[in-house]
Amino acid sequence: MLEDLAEMAPGPELAAFLATVDRSVLNGYEMVELMRARSRQIAHEQAALLADMVEVAHCASGEFDSPAGRMERPDEFASDEIRMALCLTRRPADRMLSLALDLVNRLPAVHEALSRGQLDLARARVFAAETAVLDEPTARQVAGEELDWATNRTTGQIGARLRRKVISVDPDAARRRQERSVARRSVHSGLDEHGTARLAGYRLPADRAAEALARIDAIARAVKQAGDERSMDALRADTFLDLLTGVETAGAAAGGAVELRVSLSTLMGLSNEPGEVAGWGPVIGEIARKIAKQQARGPWRASVYDDSGGLVFHGRVRRRPTRIDEQFVKARDVTCRAPGCRVPASHADLDHTRDFAKGGATIPENLGVMCRHHHGYKHHDGVDVLQIMPGVFVWTSRLGHRYVVPHDPPDLPD
Repeated sequence: MLEDLAEMAPGPELAAFLATVDRSVLNGYEMVELMRARSRQIAHEQAALLADMVEVAHCASGEFDSPAGRMERPDEFASDEIRMALCLTRRPADRMLSLALDLVNRLPAVHEALSRGQLDLARARVFAAETAVLDEPTARQVAGEELDWATNRTTGQIGARLRRKVISVDPDAARRRQERSVARRSVHSGLDEHGTARLAGYRLPADRAAEALARIDAIARAVKQAGDERSMDALRADTFLDLLTGVETAGAAAGGAVELRVSLSTLMGLSNEPGEVAGWGPVIGEIARKIAKQQARGPWRASVYDDSGGLVFHGRVRRRPTRIDEQFVKARDVTCRAPGCRVPASHADLDHTRDFAKGGATIPENLGVMCRHHHGYKHHDGVDVLQIMPGVFVWTSRLGHRYVVPHDPPDLPD
């Protein structure tokens, strides 16, 4: 029966089988299939739990022997019943009930996908959060169009895709959401459990935040190249504090290049399709045009696409790049080419898919973006990576599973 495990739908039969499995007799490949099956079963039970919460919210007041009465609307204090029954604090109980009502009533296809084990709870939550700005029919349409695509994607990939889609289908709603959020921008601080401090800005304008982080990163890299032994994370943190407190910062003149990806029609003001800031995600068309105008004074570079998705320009307005192939591949790949990894190309290495030492050519068709972690993992015993066509990679894990990383070009207007 183990050979059929990958095809078994979650439910009572799968639950019963999982309860009998002896892990000690399974090899690595089989253990991965077992892990996947159990994840599907957990998602199925989580969908059932959310449905239970919705029913609890609609139950009429009564005792243990009362009839099964239901109210038309959820009880005002329904989350308190959930909180006390499940030993939750108030805010998590409120969030769980809100998610349950949202998925069961507003996005039933997403709830059904959770019940089938097609999505886990974290990914279902992304669908609810990213479509919250849309009216119910449009939210259902967007979710339905993206469910199959989302099956093998991470929460980060799904969130970026849905944000872009929301901007495309209702740019005014996306703009209003962005404006309301920026109006509530704030700085939060406090101590953590280690006795160290946290200091962070929230709901910041995306263009200014990206430019600020690029500046911090560029200064930290300049200091590192000058021989400083601190880690890059420590250098970024210390640079962040130095800039805020007015301390003279070595390499302060350094400017990091922030990349904008945008369609030509959006850049020309002919459409409001979203652009994308590398490492940050989709931004509304108005912000994309604003960023493009900032290039004359700031450390930005742009990748501009025609309506068919072809790259028509890549570079800085102030000067052309000298390493054409490197810049082209990074613009093509966008992020690290490992499954689910979203480290932006600007923070990753350019790697020969077929090693140079083994005859691999230094051409775009044999180059790909790889973050430091996955660059090392690629050379781990048993791991193999192929680039079957430009930008499309197939990874074979050390336990024998294959994962395809498709080339996802920017979504452009029809």
